[in-house]
Amino acid sequence: MISAKKCRLGGSLVWVLLMFIVVMTPTSEAASGRDSVSSNTIVPGVTHLSILMAGPFTINVLIVDLSEKNLRIESYRPVGLVPTSQQAKRNDREEHRVVAAINADFFSFKLGWPVNNQIENGAFVFGTQTQRSHLVVDGRGKAHIERISFEGWLKSGTGKPYAISGINDVHRGDAVVLHTSFSDTAIRFTGSGTTFLLKLLNSVWSVCDTLRMVVIGNGTVDLSQIPSDQAALWVGAGSSVPAVGEEMKSGDTVLVYLGIQPRLKDVKTVLGGVGMILANGKPVSDSVNVKEKTNIAFLTARHPRTFVGFDRDTTKLFLCTVDGRQQASIGMNFREMADFLLSIGVWNAVNFDGGGSTTMVVQGKIVNSPSDKTGERPVANTLQVIRLGSPANAR
Repeated sequence: MISAKKCRLGGSLVWVLLMFIVVMTPTSEAASGRDSVSSNTIVPGVTHLSILMAGPFTINVLIVDLSEKNLRIESYRPVGLVPTSQQAKRNDREEHRVVAAINADFFSFKLGWPVNNQIENGAFVFGTQTQRSHLVVDGRGKAHIERISFEGWLKSGTGKPYAISGINDVHRGDAVVLHTSFSDTAIRFTGSGTTFLLKLLNSVWSVCDTLRMVVIGNGTVDLSQIPSDQAALWVGAGSSVPAVGEEMKSGDTVLVYLGIQPRLKDVKTVLGGVGMILANGKPVSDSVNVKEKTNIAFLTARHPRTFVGFDRDTTKLFLCTVDGRQQASIGMNFREMADFLLSIGVWNAVNFDGGGSTTMVVQGKIVNSPSDKTGERPVANTLQVIRLGSPANAR
């Protein structure tokens, strides 16, 4: 493993990488033996590094200049499980080009849903009460890594508040779940309850803001066909929640708050992971990550990994994959990921889903080597680098 110490001494692959990051010019160079790095500017503000390191490790890194005005970092959620390359293709359109994508959150194979919170373009895809680490990007393009959890409530026409358990989450008898246009038929139903249809009165959905909605009916609702300006409130039949349904009267205006803790302003993108890698320039200890329900074996074993971080002044985002379970690349553990990220100037970083899910797509092509024998694995969501505007206008 090439260390930060070797970087300071020079004459190593990492020294070449650091020089690249400082001057942001293309380079291709070998340090010693099989250690090498090649770079390619994909579009202005996005550079792809292909790295071979002793280990052996095969690493792909996308460096995104967050100050580039035509670039945006977005999450994407399809219906069900869809391969990363197909998710990139589906979200690509005129003046909204998907430059690159990586797989993101861990997910349930049975339900087809991510296990952590997701926000796409300022609207909740999935809201759940967890304390795992998430990547957060605000409207200014500033990135954060936070342990966040969903927080929501509803105030009926009488003004009495009731907690909302989650968004597009599993139904339980004591739950109050809000379903949006991201809902689909993969949701598991347990227990009985009542559904109320709501219409959004605000112009757009927004996070950590109070929304005005009007009750437009109740009864059976097709949760896979909810319009973008409507929502379905499912109220379980448990003894702790029936009063919510009793106060939902057709024509009444209700207040709905959909947010996260800690409360952050102007949140546009959220994707969850399991385990922080770096916090303020230091490797995160195993004991801290265990609090995210991460076992020691997962932290210390070498696996294919997908991970993301940003530099100290939050001007560059780093999207990374390392191949594993292959002769050409054995995968990394958390400490090895931390050492590598520190060596290229990353300050904070979080771990996404890895193993057979690890995939990086650049301009429609898979650039890493997924470990499953069947090839690219279908996943629940992706992190995408978007280029806005037409080529003529998108400097």
